[in-house]
Amino acid sequence: MTKDDRPVSEEDLHAYADGVLDAARHAEVEAHLAARPEEAARVETWRRQNETLRALYGPAASEPVPARLHPRRLAAARPVPALPWRRLAAVLVLLALGAGAGWFGRGEFEAGAPAGSLVAEAVAAHRLYAGEVVHPVEVRAEDSAHLKAWLSKRLSRPLALPDLTGQGLAFVGGRLLPAGDGPAAQLMYEDEGGRRLTLYIVPAPEAEETALRLASADGLEAVFWRDETLRCALVGELPRDSLRRIATDAYKQLG
Repeated sequence: MTKDDRPVSEEDLHAYADGVLDAARHAEVEAHLAARPEEAARVETWRRQNETLRALYGPAASEPVPARLHPRRLAAARPVPALPWRRLAAVLVLLALGAGAGWFGRGEFEAGAPAGSLVAEAVAAHRLYAGEVVHPVEVRAEDSAHLKAWLSKRLSRPLALPDLTGQGLAFVGGRLLPAGDGPAAQLMYEDEGGRRLTLYIVPAPEAEETALRLASADGLEAVFWRDETLRCALVGELPRDSLRRIATDAYKQLG
C-alpha cells in the first residue's frame, strides 16, 4: 500500500481519536503521536471523552426515531429536542430546600432545561465513575496542584478543589468530562465507609447566584446551585441533611 506523505493534521488527530482512520493512516498517526507526548496526551483525552459520551448517551443512538420527530411533523410544528438528558430530567423531583437552612432558602432556581440537564449529566457521570475501582478518577488527589491548574485552564476560570475533610470526606481526585455545551469537571470524595460523592462543575456565563436545590433520581440525591460563573451539582447516596451540609461547605469554598 502506498504511504501517505501528507503531514498529520488536526483532522487526522480527531479521526484517530474517533477510530475512523483506515489501517495505514492509523499507523502513521500512531507513529506521529509516539514522538509527541503532549499531542498524544491531548488525543487520549479526546478518546476518553468519546468513551464517556458513548457510555452516557450510546443507548439513545439505537432507539427508533419517535414519530413526532419525523421531518414532516417538524416542519409543521415547533421542533421538540430529543436530548437524552430530558428523559432523566423528566423523573427528577426538584424540591426547594427549607428556609431554615440558611443560604439554602435564598433566591430561586429556574427548574427548566439548564437545571434539568445539569443534574441529569451529573447523575449519569456519577453512575459511570463512582463505582470504578481501578480508574475512578483521571488525576488522583496526590496530584491536586496539577489537577487544579488543568481543570482551571480547561474551564477557563480559576477552580478551587473544596477540602471536605471536615465533613468526613477524603478527596479521591478528579477528571475532565464533556458536558452539554462544553467541558465539565468531576471531583470525587469518599467517606470512611467507602461511599463516594461527586461534585460536577460546569462553567456558566456570569449571572446572579441561586439558592441550593435538591433533586432525587434513581436512588441518588443531588444538591445543585449556580454561583456567579459556575453551575454545580453534588451527587451521592447520603441523607439529604448530610448532603445539604456538605454542599454548603463546598459552595463556600468554591466562592
